[in-house]
Amino acid sequence: MRKILKHNKLIVIIISLITVFFIFQLPKIEINNDIQVFLPDDLPTKISNNRLDEIFGESDSIVTAVKFKTGEIFSPPNLETLSKLSSELENIPSIDEVTSLTNADYIEGSSEGMIVEELVEELPTNKEESRKIKSKTLNWDLYENNLYSDDFKSTQIVISLNDGLNNEEKEKAYYQIKKVTDSYQNNNTEIYIAGATAVDVLMGHSMLEDIKYLIPFIIGVLILILYLFFKRSLAVVLILMTVLVSSIWAIGLMAFLGINLTLVSTVIPVLLIAVGSAYGIHILSHYYDYLNEYQGEISVSEQKELVIKTVDKMGKAVFLAALTTIAGFGSLASSQIVPIKSFGIFTAFGIAAAFIVALFLIPSLLIIIANIKNDVLAENVETAEFKSILEKLHNFYSKRRISMIILAVLILSGSFLGFEDIIVDTPLIEMFKEDTEIRQADDFINDNFAGTNIMRVMVEGEEMGDLNHPDILTQMDGLQQHLVSHFDEVGKASSITDYIKRMNQVMNYPEAETTKTSTNSEENAVKTNESLETSSSFYEDDSEESASSFYKEDTQKTNKNSEANSSSFYQTENKKSTNSQPKREVLEGPAREKNISEYEFIQLLNAALTRAEKKNINAGELVNLLAEEMNYQAAAYYEIPTDLDKYGAASKQNLQNLISQYLLLYSGSVDDLINDQLEPDKAQMLLQLNNPSNLAAQKVRKEIYDYSDNFPEDYKLTVSGDAAMALEANNLIVSSQTRSIIISFIIVFLIVAISFRSVIAGLYGIIPLAFSLIINFGLMGHLGIKLDVGTAMVASIAIGIGVDYTIHFLHSYHAERIKEDDLHLVTQKTLTTTGKAIIFNAISVAAGFLVLLFSNFYPLIYLGFLIAVTMCTSSIASLTILPLLLNIFKPEFISKEY
Repeated sequence: MRKILKHNKLIVIIISLITVFFIFQLPKIEINNDIQVFLPDDLPTKISNNRLDEIFGESDSIVTAVKFKTGEIFSPPNLETLSKLSSELENIPSIDEVTSLTNADYIEGSSEGMIVEELVEELPTNKEESRKIKSKTLNWDLYENNLYSDDFKSTQIVISLNDGLNNEEKEKAYYQIKKVTDSYQNNNTEIYIAGATAVDVLMGHSMLEDIKYLIPFIIGVLILILYLFFKRSLAVVLILMTVLVSSIWAIGLMAFLGINLTLVSTVIPVLLIAVGSAYGIHILSHYYDYLNEYQGEISVSEQKELVIKTVDKMGKAVFLAALTTIAGFGSLASSQIVPIKSFGIFTAFGIAAAFIVALFLIPSLLIIIANIKNDVLAENVETAEFKSILEKLHNFYSKRRISMIILAVLILSGSFLGFEDIIVDTPLIEMFKEDTEIRQADDFINDNFAGTNIMRVMVEGEEMGDLNHPDILTQMDGLQQHLVSHFDEVGKASSITDYIKRMNQVMNYPEAETTKTSTNSEENAVKTNESLETSSSFYEDDSEESASSFYKEDTQKTNKNSEANSSSFYQTENKKSTNSQPKREVLEGPAREKNISEYEFIQLLNAALTRAEKKNINAGELVNLLAEEMNYQAAAYYEIPTDLDKYGAASKQNLQNLISQYLLLYSGSVDDLINDQLEPDKAQMLLQLNNPSNLAAQKVRKEIYDYSDNFPEDYKLTVSGDAAMALEANNLIVSSQTRSIIISFIIVFLIVAISFRSVIAGLYGIIPLAFSLIINFGLMGHLGIKLDVGTAMVASIAIGIGVDYTIHFLHSYHAERIKEDDLHLVTQKTLTTTGKAIIFNAISVAAGFLVLLFSNFYPLIYLGFLIAVTMCTSSIASLTILPLLLNIFKPEFISKEY
């Protein structure tokens, strides 16, 4: 080191130039918290999601919920507000499509066939017109829990962004949307903005706030603690310079390599400021210990000798401490969660930078300053009170060895009990605090609508047209109904089947209803018939009619309808097949003029009830069952056509052709649901989950794959989407956590064992770390702290930092043990020298991480709290349990010279 430190000015210049280079890289850093950046590129779920993006378009969207305090959403003034808001949003350049109550597609039947129109063609001017719009909206369950809430006070506007937008463009689009919606906020209107894109943007914004406020905060805390410890301004400045340089190098390298800054990597500068101080603290602590031995003036040459003596004595210990810390963080590079992997790599690089600065820059600057100041007066600022406290602490526990061991065992036992209560869950939205705007928006939408957490299911056939097959579409529809009915977390399931069922319904309207609808149409804008029989007509006596006569038979009419339909939709390859097609019997709707008896009315209710899948149904479900029983507005045809007799088809191929005709007639876009408008072989089902928990997503995904056994073997189901990718990240946390801990322990064991040339030494090296980790996980279980993307790093950070205390203590104890056989005195000397530095280092690191309690994100809050706890436990274990074990068992390696 003496030869190297001769070039102290060159060392300062080189480190300064490198630092300046990385400073210029900092503006290039980009923030990205999209769930996709958390997953490796070769993960099947991520590959599947990218494939779905290519087939059906990207799923980037922003959901806006609008709540009116006065009146229903269907009232004229509220619909006018929605219409204006939708129009303004459509004018934003980055927006591809805006879907709201006032412009959603509505499929209707008429005497001319099927019409696709806007749900609200003209804004209503009175209550009657509003009721008609409400009736149309309620007439198709696709809109339920999306365009209206149960109390009809709230609605959603779904905003689809253009494909291929980068993060900056998405952020710009979000704030443009926010500006428009804010202008509509008033005493009557509340607007909530949520969705994955909104979460990503606001997470980035909150991260910048964390960096802006927390870094100055932690620097202030560090300055205060360092000054209380050293009581020398120079020491504070040198250590502060060390941590700032290491932080600049780490973040600058990320920017230079184009690595995105995520929520996880926000911790890097905070960690390096807190942890990077350790090496400078140990170097300067021993330097000033030597300096305190001098009385009066000390010459320049003596100062230089003290610097070199300090580096020679502490160099190996600091190097091993840095190496094991680098290994601890480097073990995170084995994680499959990309931000955690990046965090491990660049934190390890930052630790290496802090070590280089502490070992070379600080001594170089001390020598340069000594040359400038010449002879100085040695000033003894040793804290005798602190030394006395350490001596009393040692005297206390050295006389109570058995009690201390029993206490340690009890603490470990209590900690193990908390292991079974640890929950692994990483929902991004729950990283925000409850009082944040995005969290409140997400809660509001999940409580009032289908949900914001999207899971995508692709059903894939082998040939074009496979997804037109009625049996497959029936299975898809069955899967949708199954998921909605069996999982409260599934707010809605939608796919192309909803459109096919609706088209099948309107193309089979009973003639009387079609005629009525057509009569009320103006310029082919068909209005749904709103006429209903009054309730009093149900109770008029009509003994001659029976319940079986609800569906009147009219052979001539039936044959006529059958011929018309078969000629239009049931196209076959040869004439013979067409001629042999069976006649179709079309179900009629309820009679307009007929009165029924009370007995018949009860019969009708019972018949409707038998259609129910459960006994306890609400009024709305009963009305739907009645409509299906009486075929009101062809409710009996709201299905995938599969019954050959009902549809007068000779084969399933005829029904498949019918479905193809439906898709051909539909003038709207269903590109986000099928890959081909006429003969699709791939279809997408969208599941909206109203629970952000990955545990809920796991149950739903498992059920989907279990249900997939009902599909033919040549059909494949693939689950992806944000919910599935978040679930994959959740699953990777456990495997990555276990792997990184094992790797960290192995590396620490090997480094300590090699350093002391003893396997036993390696075991002693990991005892304090194991103690602190067991307490950490036990505490998480007892306090209900989830194992998430933030807290998953605690173990590796604790090992990386905590091992410093063990190594410094072992090296100092070893040095004293060689000089002295009195174990009590050896331990006392070690505690009052190295122990002092360990305690102040632990306090500075813990205080630094406690600053994270003021973060905007729960994972960082818990990370800060848990790291502070592990710093306390690992340092206490190093200063109590470790010397107790060394003094009780007297291992041979600790008294050998190397």
